[in-house]
Amino acid sequence: MTSTASIPIAHLRQLDATSALGVHLPDGRELLLVRVHGNVSAFENRCPHQDLSLQVEADVFLEAGGELIQCAMHGALFLPDTGECVFGPCQGRHLTPVAISIDAEGDIQLAGE
Repeated sequence: MTSTASIPIAHLRQLDATSALGVHLPDGRELLLVRVHGNVSAFENRCPHQDLSLQVEADVFLEAGGELIQCAMHGALFLPDTGECVFGPCQGRHLTPVAISIDAEGDIQLAGE
């Protein structure tokens, strides 16, 4: 497996104060970067309900209010800081978190790999 720990996977300027971005890693994984109220989190782009991608359209991960991550297939809603499902068929389960770091220049990198 190729290490991506020191390779930037995105930059903060790609995320507004409240937005989300899909990222494809060289090792084949798909991630979701989400920024709500300035806080950035990363998760594997897989719904715990049926192991499907969360979005149907590129980079459309948030519900209409922009506060929660939404699975486009089943309507499940997840908290953007913890990935906990708070509504839908996988309520109580979580998205798989991915550790990231953000350097002084705003580059977002995988942490601890």
